[in-house]
Amino acid sequence: MNNRLRKLPSLAQATAIICAVVATFGLFAGYLMLQKRNSVQFASPHRDVASAPALPQAQISEDEAMLRGTNAIIGGAVRNISTEKLQGLSIEIELMRRDGTATESRTLEVSPGDLAPGETGRYSLSLPTRQWIGARVTTLQSSVREAAVAFKSTPGARRPPERVPQGQPTVTKAPRTAPRGEEFINTPDNPTTIR
Repeated sequence: MNNRLRKLPSLAQATAIICAVVATFGLFAGYLMLQKRNSVQFASPHRDVASAPALPQAQISEDEAMLRGTNAIIGGAVRNISTEKLQGLSIEIELMRRDGTATESRTLEVSPGDLAPGETGRYSLSLPTRQWIGARVTTLQSSVREAAVAFKSTPGARRPPERVPQGQPTVTKAPRTAPRGEEFINTPDNPTTIR
């Protein structure tokens, strides 16, 4: 009977080890199956075609904002650098609020809207400077195409330097609180004992 009690714990230990190995193998096999299924499911059949970037068909020059009183003029030029005609062009601009809470999108028409190869069109928008801090071009759209027109963005015209009003500078002299020579309390002419 004593011998039988000694074999029982070793049998329980062996069973526990076998169950742990089977459970670990099952989890690992399940992980490999899910990984293979996800790689097949999310792999695109036309991956090499879709990942190739589209060649730009237009070049957008974004001018620096020009200040006119309390308004800023946001504008620039669109140049057709492709070999085909671009029709019904409009630009979507993302405006950033001065308080930083949100952005707003606005669509601007390019004038002229139809550009033959090598032609240039312009766009502009006037905004109050107290509400907006910046703008950037996000999309170039064509009314003829379903997809957006691929473009590359370049810096445009720089803002002219602000002019300083011409005239004589005014210098005001502040009155002195004490006359010269009497700034010190303890001098050879007026000795004072400091305690």
